[in-house]
Amino acid sequence: MILSELRLRNYPEEDKDKYPWNLPLIKNFEELLFEKSISFFVGENGSGKSTILEAIAAYSGVPIAGSFRLEDDESLEGANSLANYLSIRYKEKTHHGFFVRAEDFIGFARSIKNEIKALDKEIEEVKETFTGGDINLTLGTIEGEKNSLIKRYSKNMEEMSHGEGFLKFFTSRITAKGIYLIDEPEAALSPTRQLSLLSLIMEKVKETGSHFIIATHSPIFMSVPDSEVFYFEEGQVSKVDYKETEHYKLTKAILMDPGIVMREL
Repeated sequence: MILSELRLRNYPEEDKDKYPWNLPLIKNFEELLFEKSISFFVGENGSGKSTILEAIAAYSGVPIAGSFRLEDDESLEGANSLANYLSIRYKEKTHHGFFVRAEDFIGFARSIKNEIKALDKEIEEVKETFTGGDINLTLGTIEGEKNSLIKRYSKNMEEMSHGEGFLKFFTSRITAKGIYLIDEPEAALSPTRQLSLLSLIMEKVKETGSHFIIATHSPIFMSVPDSEVFYFEEGQVSKVDYKETEHYKLTKAILMDPGIVMREL
């Protein structure tokens, strides 16, 4: 476990009616104490779990897997502001890791594709304009960079299914001890693929000692052994057993007797 404690320092009184300071969660926020290497943020839409995850990403300075840098993404403006008032304690500092949201993945895959295309164009330009010397030396660096991207991500991640590409991304990027912040990965993954990602995460925790913080609605994710669930509800955060979450209770009720649940809608 790398991150051990998160607190919120006093924020500007004049901003109390602006996002994210107007969120009940932020007004009531006290602290989060991390005790496991796999931590889940669970709660309804709008409960603030993603905002806290994004603020941790902004504070930590980990790269974002998407079309923009953290500081340039307008959708993360509130999280960047909140990060300035966080107080985070680490058991171990690290610059490794990343922040990824499922909705950003298509943009990331497209950026990899465009980068490979740009390198192809550069290779052709060198071949057309090169005069004198050993062209192989000149091309070697460019082709090496291109081949490294293809080996890591495949030639065209966009041609894979969303789930396949998403898993390929995680397999390629979770390589060292770090802090990995993931927002709603189940949006891109079938139940079987969710289990595949969980298997990878548990393997990497064991191998590297990395810390994974995952915002999710999936009972499959939050059921992983030796993890912790932070439940965001009515402007408060509490640590609970996953079976205490509404997500688990509702999913179980539907699977046990969908007729009863549907009649109550």
